[in-house]
Amino acid sequence: MRNWVLILGGSSGIGLATAKKMAAEGVNLCIVYRARKADEAIAEKEFQAIKELGVECLTFNKDALKVGVVTEIVSELKERGVSIKLLLHSIAKGNLKLMAPILNSDMLPAGLQGAFRGESNFLKEDDFLLTAQAMAVSYYNWAKALLDNGCFDAQASCVALTSEGGRKAWRNYAAVSSAKAMLEAISRNMALELAPYGIRSNILQPGITDTPSLRMIPGSSYLVNQAIQRSPFGRLTLPEDVANVVYMLSLKEAQWINGAIIPVDGGESIS
Repeated sequence: MRNWVLILGGSSGIGLATAKKMAAEGVNLCIVYRARKADEAIAEKEFQAIKELGVECLTFNKDALKVGVVTEIVSELKERGVSIKLLLHSIAKGNLKLMAPILNSDMLPAGLQGAFRGESNFLKEDDFLLTAQAMAVSYYNWAKALLDNGCFDAQASCVALTSEGGRKAWRNYAAVSSAKAMLEAISRNMALELAPYGIRSNILQPGITDTPSLRMIPGSSYLVNQAIQRSPFGRLTLPEDVANVVYMLSLKEAQWINGAIIPVDGGESIS
């Protein structure tokens, strides 16, 4: 019986790159994603190409943050007798807002001047809560549902994605930064408490990667230029770079990697 990988947020970026990598290695897929009608057609073309590699690929255009959706999909996987060898959490949903108005934009780096001009919508409590639920708590919710329903393989791996911003202060990134810090804490505790069940949990920290979620960040072009300058290889991280490491963590040779935060950035974060 082929193993399965469950990808949350698999219609673009790192999630889609991971789906393609896993399919190329003969792994069946269950992909949960959220897309508008126009984007859904594009995603389905990608999924059809994946199926043509000879693997099964279940897709659900549903809100992975809703309890009912988690229950529905995990129940279907259980009925099918699916054994999940890897869970990838690649959901990028959060609020990118400043805490307060910028009083003097001349103090910003040249590449950020104008990025926040006219900003009038600032962070509130609900912004933190929504972002934490999407980017951190949902990772645990899916892992717990799979565990409770006996859907994990005997040696399974859970993987989620953080960023340098989880430990640094970036303008308009406070809600996401705090969610990433929470995600890392959740993963450490999953690594401890789920290990007796044969389940590992690790976090990958990709470098700046050109994905739809990056382009939503005000001043993203500045971040891109800075990342290229910082990278020892002089380029951005590619979704495929990260997908390769996700695949590595699914292998039995990686069974002793647990509770780690692994940079996947070509050395961008060392400078």
